[in-house]
Amino acid sequence: MILTVHLRGARCYAIGDEIWNESLADAIHAEADTVAGYAPGQLPTSRNAAHRDAVRARIIGEMTSALVSVGDRYQAPDGVLYSLIDDPAPGGGVGDGRLTAVSSRASEPVVEEVVRFENLPLGSVGSRRAIVRWSDGTQGAAIAWYADEILSAVDCGGRH
Repeated sequence: MILTVHLRGARCYAIGDEIWNESLADAIHAEADTVAGYAPGQLPTSRNAAHRDAVRARIIGEMTSALVSVGDRYQAPDGVLYSLIDDPAPGGGVGDGRLTAVSSRASEPVVEEVVRFENLPLGSVGSRRAIVRWSDGTQGAAIAWYADEILSAVDCGGRH
């Protein structure tokens, strides 16, 4: 089963008992941390840690109740949709293992504007991310990175 985060650039979670899978509870906690801590535009803003903890606890409860089996959906207070879908069959998939034509003419959205930068919680796939406005009018995360990966004079051989 896969917990799908319907937000461009967001990571989805493979849910299960295998060593490469995550538990549904861990995935829900990670997403609740993100919503409670990094969605100030859609939620009442508060620098108060107790308020963020209460929002996080509410989201964990709602997501845990709503996301139980394949086909279940949940929309977070920040507007992001989550759903549980089936895992693709091992070895199978689109085209039953046959190659299909690839076209470079498909126009994928491109970044129109950087809207903001956000810190990510510990345990995320990076410590910062850029939220952008795409050419199709949507907003979402375009890239995540670790803040300590910025080039320094040492990295550039003394040149900047």
